[in-house]
Parts: sequence; structure tokens; C-alpha cells
Amino acid sequence: MNEKRAERDARRRAQEAARLARFEEKCRELRERGYRQKDCTVSVKRATAWGFALAIPIAAAAIAACLVLRPRAMFAQQIYFDFLIVAVAAVLSVPAHEGLHGLVWGIANGSFSGIRFGILREGVTPYCACETPMNRARYLAGVLAPFAVLGLGFAVAGALTGYFLLAVLGAFNILSAGGDLLVALKMLFAGRGVFLDHPAACGFYRFYRDKQGQ
Repeated sequence: MNEKRAERDARRRAQEAARLARFEEKCRELRERGYRQKDCTVSVKRATAWGFALAIPIAAAAIAACLVLRPRAMFAQQIYFDFLIVAVAAVLSVPAHEGLHGLVWGIANGSFSGIRFGILREGVTPYCACETPMNRARYLAGVLAPFAVLGLGFAVAGALTGYFLLAVLGAFNILSAGGDLLVALKMLFAGRGVFLDHPAACGFYRFYRDKQGQ
């Protein structure tokens, strides 16, 4: 058992090293094309904490909307509320979250060759990274896709139907997208340029020319 675990750890470290090497190569290529580089990343722990703080008001609004807009339907279904279904759906939404990142980035870039999935050692956190440099619109689309589809999508469905289960799922996925909200907020204030997703941290490197400012 210990030998197998050691082999898995060694394989994971090798994969992480390969991803970082490809990332550094992309950075070098962009610098050679005349771009300056700026680190716009945060650690997984910091992104989780700050992202959670950003997402809490939105998640609370999702629950409140279901209570206010459809109170009778919500309370009528309480006796049928199945916490097991919520738990299963929440677990399934984790890979769906990362899959949406990759799907939207792949469509936006016209290729899925640069999409990578895995689990970071820090916090045992699932991730989806894109190794293709992107403009602001493409990067933001991929970053916010899970928040918009799984978070706001379920929240709106819960508010319209009064089905409390959907509102709970929406709130869960909004909280799960807290780190994405933090990254999107950083991008909105980052300025223009070319953006490269970081493979081992939350955020990106911004590449810009001098005329685009710092």
C-alpha cells in the first residue's frame, strides 16, 4: 500500500513539474515577443477564504429569493426534501464545475489541446487549467462559467419554481465558485493584455506591453 501511494505521489509530482515547465516556457515565449510579465495569483488557501467571503452574500440571496418569491411551494415540499439527493448532486457538481471551465475555454480558443485537469496537493483541490494564452473576454468566460451555469442557473431555477432543492444547489455552487469570483475580480482591475492561467495557483499571469500600463 505504501509503495503504491509513493508511486502515485511521485507520478503526481512529475506531472506538476511538467505543467510548471510548460507554463514557464509559455511565459518565456511571451517575454521574447516583447511582453512584460505580472504575477496575479493567490494561494489556494487565501483564494478559498476571500472567495468564500465574496460568495456568501450571493449564496444567501439565492436562498432568500426562493423563500420570498415562492414561499408556499417551498414549504409544501419540505416533507419531500431529500438531503441524500442534495449530497449526491453536490458531489457531482465538483467535476461538472471543472468540466465547465475546460469546455468554455476549449470552445473559446477553438481547441481543447491546452486544457488540463487534476488535483492540487495543496488542500487536495480539483482544478482545471488552460495552457493557452487568452484575451480578457475568453479568460473571464471560462472562469465564470461554473458560477453562471451551476450557481446562478440553479438559483434562478429555484426562485422561479419554488423548489428549495434547486436553491440549495445553487447556493452550494455559488460558494464553490468563490475562488473564481476572486480571480474574476482581480482580472477586472488588472488592465489590458494577454492572460495565462497558472497551473498551480489561483489566478493568472498578465502579459502586457509598456503602452498598456502596469
